[in-house]
Amino acid sequence: MGFIANKYRKQLLCRYDKDGYTPYLSASDFPGLTVDAGSFVNSAGVEVAFFRYRYGDYDPEKLVVFCHGLGAGHTAYLAEIEYLCHNGLQVLTLDYTGCDKSGGDGMLSVNRPSRDVLELLDFMKPTEEVSVVGHSLGGYTALNVIRMCDPIKRAVILSGFLQSRKMLGQFIKSRLVNAIVDRAERKCDPEIARADNAAYLKSTTDRLLFIASTDDPTVPYSIGAGLAQTLGNDNLSFLTVENKKHNPNYTPEALAFMQESFGTFNRLVAEGKLQTLEEKRAFFSDRPASKMTVQDDAVMGEVVRFIKG
Repeated sequence: MGFIANKYRKQLLCRYDKDGYTPYLSASDFPGLTVDAGSFVNSAGVEVAFFRYRYGDYDPEKLVVFCHGLGAGHTAYLAEIEYLCHNGLQVLTLDYTGCDKSGGDGMLSVNRPSRDVLELLDFMKPTEEVSVVGHSLGGYTALNVIRMCDPIKRAVILSGFLQSRKMLGQFIKSRLVNAIVDRAERKCDPEIARADNAAYLKSTTDRLLFIASTDDPTVPYSIGAGLAQTLGNDNLSFLTVENKKHNPNYTPEALAFMQESFGTFNRLVAEGKLQTLEEKRAFFSDRPASKMTVQDDAVMGEVVRFIKG
């Protein structure tokens, strides 16, 4: 059992840093966008990096906390963050334990991001009206945060799942292995891992907006927005799209460009035609992140309207 839990930690909860060739955006790509960086030491003794983004005309009474998905930190979501800032909101985000600018040998658990966000809010003690937005693992994180943080009354769940065990079951087909992994998660953070988010969603008076594509291969609709929709709570809103896979907030053109780029990249790597870091960087030299992550106004506009109330 220890072998399985350790393999799970090494394969999924490993450290996530940038690979040196995948393109990412930065604040400098958006003239006038300001970012202030800081850090705090979390309850696991890890230094966690956080960032506050805004333009000069932001609303000082509202704050959006953005929770990134699995991977090398928040800059994979700079297009989403900038979109919110461009619409007059200030955004507080972070790199989870074990991700990019934050310390840690790994993520510790799929619930550690939720704990990191809660501890960041406790450290910052914001006086603004706080909403939380998250994508994928970040959507699950946002759901945990709104459930556990009473002052937060609005959350946007992009392609997120409701329960970690059901999500892990999409990749771990053995019931025994899934049970062992779930036990390890519960040991790391019993309070979050054992919580019933479906029960919370069924009765909550908080306002939540679920956004998902029906053909999402990463987080199936049935364990995320589709499951939430069956709970019959009028405080839950839904924006369902089709043919957007795991990125319902991207334009169709951006999604197609991203899929073509990484599909071709992975094929060339498999064929041994892209081996060195220089070759991989050259491949992405004319495939900028700005073209892969163009935000769909029809979707992100709804996010802004929901947050502004």
